[in-house]
Amino acid sequence: MVDHCIQQIMEVPDMYVMCNPEYEPVRYQFLVGHFARIGIPSEKIHWVQKVWGHQLTSDQVFSVYDPFTPRFGIKINLSLQSVALSRGEISLILTFREAVRQVLEAGHKEAIIFESDVMLRKDFLERLEAVLKGCSGIEWDYVSLGEGVTGRPPGHEPSYFGEQRIFPAPGQFVFRCCDSMLFRRSVLEKIWGTLVPFREPLDWEMNVQMLVHRGVPLWADPPLAE
Repeated sequence: MVDHCIQQIMEVPDMYVMCNPEYEPVRYQFLVGHFARIGIPSEKIHWVQKVWGHQLTSDQVFSVYDPFTPRFGIKINLSLQSVALSRGEISLILTFREAVRQVLEAGHKEAIIFESDVMLRKDFLERLEAVLKGCSGIEWDYVSLGEGVTGRPPGHEPSYFGEQRIFPAPGQFVFRCCDSMLFRRSVLEKIWGTLVPFREPLDWEMNVQMLVHRGVPLWADPPLAE
């Protein structure tokens, strides 16, 4: 019975966590224990780090960040902070890009990318299995697993303990948060080629990328993470 359960768990996507143990030791230690308590095998977890914000030089910043040049026919900036991203915001996008590189290099068909402040519900694996079954046989590129600030999809059940479902993401700007993102490999291959130079913070940059590549976004509800 135990071996069967482990086999089922091992079939879930690999999970890439954007967390730097040196500069985020408290978060790192919490997540190590948190993932273990949820029941995620350690071999499914990959810790991703890139250059930390204060380590970025001006040359590094402006080799990847251009807030003034229109891209993809979009002439306006979508967020207020895009004209002056902090080094921390730039570092986050570079870490996300490193996570994408690792996913593609590993050859995964799909993968989950977490931010370091993610918290998973106790029944995360059970609900993730339902999400993956729901995605089977339909077209999709990205599934939002967390709730974020945008809220929940139209038609959702009020209870956070209701049946796990997936919904078409409403509107054009579909990244309600970036703390827990399930991606299909094919869309990550496209994003890898167009992410740099960027001019928006990660959530708005991902909105741009999803629009440009005509991705098919879904929202999981009830949320699996916060």
